[in-house]
Amino acid sequence: MIYAETIQKEEKYILSGPHHHCYNELMYLLCGEPNIGKSTAIATLIDLLGPKRCSGFYTREILEGKQRVGFQTFVLHGGDFTFAHIDLPKTYAIEGFGVDVAAFERIVPDLIRNRGDGYLIIDEIGPMQLFSPAFKQLLLSLSSDDKVIATICQNDTDLTAALKERNRDRLFEIDENNRDLMPFILAEKLNADDPVYLSKLALSEKYHKEVERFSYSQDRILLRSTHDIRIIQKENGHYTCTCDYFKEKDTCSHIMAVIRNSIFWKY
Repeated sequence: MIYAETIQKEEKYILSGPHHHCYNELMYLLCGEPNIGKSTAIATLIDLLGPKRCSGFYTREILEGKQRVGFQTFVLHGGDFTFAHIDLPKTYAIEGFGVDVAAFERIVPDLIRNRGDGYLIIDEIGPMQLFSPAFKQLLLSLSSDDKVIATICQNDTDLTAALKERNRDRLFEIDENNRDLMPFILAEKLNADDPVYLSKLALSEKYHKEVERFSYSQDRILLRSTHDIRIIQKENGHYTCTCDYFKEKDTCSHIMAVIRNSIFWKY
């Protein structure tokens, strides 16, 4: 049985080795206590950025009633698998969950190949993922040309502490007070050099405040924009819209406004 503590010795070797300088220094990191909403924020951010502009993976809890029994990993544009579960073999184990390291390692080559010019989403850099030598090599292979957005565990290993230190200007702490706004904060920072995108983000806040613009019809949301009526739907877990900007960018002010509403109208 291999526990999370065993990764420390290997991490010290990696961090002191000849390639330690290769760690990406333009990584946006999101950290916070367990169950605070890091993965939810990442899933929201993917829709704000445009799913087709993102590659990588995010993680969801597996619940039986109110009990957490495991974690499901979703690969953007590539299916999903059970990464950890109380019923999995405990060859690799953490907090009572068996971890399927082999299944996780099978997705790493695609993460490397598909990162391209878009955003690489990593949810998360934590003890379960760090059981994987291939995942550590992925982290080593990243360069400053890669646009990386990652959640990272609160309780540090040597490696995660080093990543936080090297990216401290892009380290965001999520808590109960800011978790709803955090995806919008990150989207704005990631697109600081794109005035058109920023204008869409600002317009979505205007739409969000004007509730009379929204109507609902079965599985569709109708939004009366400044130009036309837009139809927003969910397909394969992500939003679509009938506007021209969406066809180009895979996101838009109308989707952003719907996301704002789905978050803030719940209160």
